[in-house]
Amino acid sequence: MKIKNKHLRKLHVYCSLICCTLLLVFSLTGISLNHRVMFEAEPKQSTSQYVIEKEDVQSIQLLLRELPLALNTKELEQLILNKELSLPSPGKRLELYIEDKQLFIERSDFGLVSQLNELHQGRYTSIRWKIISDVTAVVFIFIAITGVWLSLRDHKKRRNYLLFLSLSLATFILLME
Repeated sequence: MKIKNKHLRKLHVYCSLICCTLLLVFSLTGISLNHRVMFEAEPKQSTSQYVIEKEDVQSIQLLLRELPLALNTKELEQLILNKELSLPSPGKRLELYIEDKQLFIERSDFGLVSQLNELHQGRYTSIRWKIISDVTAVVFIFIAITGVWLSLRDHKKRRNYLLFLSLSLATFILLME
């Protein structure tokens, strides 16, 4: 079965539209990662301190229910065993530690740019984000391949397209050092 240009173009265009937002976000966060100094912000930090009766799962769970903070059983056990627990997420950090019958909670918010940069890098993200990111990457590859395929099928401009494709490849190879 021969794929016609019009079908390939439609597929190329619709895949591009579907991934447009993520491509823009990845591009902008890539720029902000390359120029971190320009985009750094002061993190917002706060520390809270609470007295606990016992250092057990039930006591800490009761205290955390009063606060808008929920930990699963594994996290609670880790906090009690190690006397500390770190829960990072993109652009934010939550640190809990126990010392002298007190529970300390430190919250840090590094801002939107930091959150987007960590999403770009895949740091502290859920499996759902990793799947979305991987699927989007596969679609980007498909967009690139269909774009090259479509350009090479244009006999009139093929020489110019091959020149630009060669320049793109040469630039990539030169920057790999």
